[in-house]
Amino acid sequence: MIPRRTGNAICLALLLAAPAIAAADVELSATADAAEVALDGTLLLRVTAIYSSQGDTGELQLPAFADFDVVDQSRSEQVSFSFVNGAPSFRRTVLTSVTLTPKREGDLIIEPAKLEARAKVFQTEPIRVRVLPTGQTPRGGHATSSPPPSDRVPPDVDPFADVHPGQRDLLLRATVDNDRPYVGQQITYSLYLLARANVSSIEKLQVPRLDGFWSEDIEAPQQLVPEQRILDGVPYTAYLLRRRALFALRPGKATIEPADVQVLTGFGMLFSRGSSRRSSLPLHLDVQPLPPGKPPGFDSGNVGQWTLTAQADPLGVAVGQPVTFRMIATGRGNVRDLRLPALGAIPGVRTFDATTTDKESIERGQVNGTRTVEQLLVPERTGAVEIPSLTMEIFDPAQKQYRTLRTDPIAVHVVAAQVGQPVSTPLAQNLLGGGGVRPIRLRLGSVQRSAPPWAEPWFWPALGLPPFGLALGLGLAGLRRILQENPGTRRVRLARSAAAKRLRGARALLQRGESVAFYTEIARAVTVYLADKQGVAAAGLTRDELAAALSARGHPEETVRRLLRVLDDCDRARFAPGSSEAPAREAMLGRADQVLNELDRGNA
Repeated sequence: MIPRRTGNAICLALLLAAPAIAAADVELSATADAAEVALDGTLLLRVTAIYSSQGDTGELQLPAFADFDVVDQSRSEQVSFSFVNGAPSFRRTVLTSVTLTPKREGDLIIEPAKLEARAKVFQTEPIRVRVLPTGQTPRGGHATSSPPPSDRVPPDVDPFADVHPGQRDLLLRATVDNDRPYVGQQITYSLYLLARANVSSIEKLQVPRLDGFWSEDIEAPQQLVPEQRILDGVPYTAYLLRRRALFALRPGKATIEPADVQVLTGFGMLFSRGSSRRSSLPLHLDVQPLPPGKPPGFDSGNVGQWTLTAQADPLGVAVGQPVTFRMIATGRGNVRDLRLPALGAIPGVRTFDATTTDKESIERGQVNGTRTVEQLLVPERTGAVEIPSLTMEIFDPAQKQYRTLRTDPIAVHVVAAQVGQPVSTPLAQNLLGGGGVRPIRLRLGSVQRSAPPWAEPWFWPALGLPPFGLALGLGLAGLRRILQENPGTRRVRLARSAAAKRLRGARALLQRGESVAFYTEIARAVTVYLADKQGVAAAGLTRDELAAALSARGHPEETVRRLLRVLDDCDRARFAPGSSEAPAREAMLGRADQVLNELDRGNA
C-alpha cells in the first residue's frame, strides 16, 4: 500500500506533466536494411512511429511501392511507462515492417509514408535503393543453383525455454540457436537481461571475446526495449542487450565465456536506486567438421546457401575493344571466406587483373552477402570467342550436403576493327586544329619624283617580274606534282609528320589531366602510322601477328619489342585508369616518339 502523502505526490506529478505530454510531437521515420539489393533479393522497410503521449495513434498510409512488390507485412507495438528524474514518462512505439522485392534494375525510390494523427500530417523522407542485376538470367548465361536462401529460414528458438530464475530479481541470459554447428555455419548468439525489478539503465556491458569465431553484429540496441515474459508463473521483463552472428573457424569443442553487465535499478526519488552486477553462464558448443566426401576443388570457406551467376557485356565487339566479365555469388553465409573460381586463359583473348567487391547485409537475423568479381577481357582475333563455364563447390548446411554451382558458357562475337583506328574508341579527338599562312599582299603607290628611273611607275613591276614568274612556275609545277601524286604515296610520305602532330596533341591532353585520352591518342598515333607508312593494320592483328608482320619488313627485333610494349602499356592505362604516375606518362611520349623514329629510319 502506498502512503497517502506519497500517492498525492504521484498525482501532483502527473498533473504537472500533463501539458508537456499533450504538447509532445509524434516522431515518424522510415529505414531500409540495405542501400543496394539484387533483383532477386528482398528489402526490409521499417516504418517507426513514436508517441510521447497517450491518445489516438492515427492512420498510417504506406507508400504506393510503384517499383516494388510487397512480399510480407507485419505490425508490432510496445508501450512503456516510467519515472525519469521524478517525472512520469510515457512512450508508445509502433513498428510496421514491410518486406519488398524490386520489379526492375536501376536506381529505384521508395515513396514517403504518411501518418495522420492528432490533427497533424507527418511524412517520411523518400528512400533511394540501387537494384543490381544479380539473380536474373544474365545476357551471357545463368547459373544452376538452389532456391533463394530467404525461403529456408530456421525456426525461431525460444531463448527462455529452459530458464528457471527462482526468486532472483535480475538474471543475465546468454543463448545460441545451435550448439552443434558445422564449421563456417552461422549461429546466433543472444544476450538478454531478465528483471523483476525496475531497470533504469545499463551502466556497463562486457561481451566475451568470442575466440575461435568470426563475429558480425546483428543487433546492438541503444535503448532498453522491454518484452514481457512469464517464467515459472512469475512475470519478468526481458531486455535484449546484444545479438551477434558467429561463424566457427575450426571444429571441436568450443566455449563462449560469460558476459558481465552492471545494471542500475530504481527511479528517481520515489524508489530506492541501486547498482547490481550479473554474469551469464558459459556456453559450450560442439563444432562439427564438414562431412566426408568433399568434391575436388572444394574450399573450406565455401559454406552457406549460395547462388552463382556470370555475365559479359557487351556480347558483340570489335577486335581490341574491352569486354567486362562479371561473376557474382550471392546468398547466406560468411562472404569474407568465400572463394570464387578463377577465369583461366582464353585463346585469342588478353585478360587483365580481376577486382573483387563484397557487400554484407542483415536480413531476418541472418548474414547475407554478395561477392562480385569483375574482369576486363580484350579479344585479339575475330570470330566467336567463348567464355567457358565456371564451377564452384559449396557445402549447404541447411541441406547437409555438398552442391555444385555451375554457370553456362558465354559466347562473344568479335568483328574486325576499322583500318587505321586504335584498339579502343578514342575518348578525345586531336585538339590541334590545322592552320595556314595568309599571303602577303604588296600594295605599291606612285611617287612623284624626277630623274632616277626607279622612280618611274614601270620600274618596280618590271624589276619584280622575273622572280615572280619563277615563283609562279615553281608553284604550278608543285601543284601539278601534288595533283598527279597517288593519295597512297602521299599518306606514306606524310605518315611520320602526322604521327608527330598526334603526339603533340597527346601532350596537350596530358597537360589538361586527361589521362585516358592521352594514352588513346598515343595508341592512335602509332596504329595510324603503321597503317599509312608500314601498310600494317595493327587493330586487326594479335600481338604475335603484328610482330611477325613488322619483322618481315626488316625491322629489328628490339624495335618491334619496344613498339609492342608501348601498345600494351597504352591498353593497360586505358582499361585501368589511374594506375600510372605523371613521370611515366611523360616517359611514354618519349618512348613512342623514339620507336616511330626507329621505324621510319628502317624504311629510309
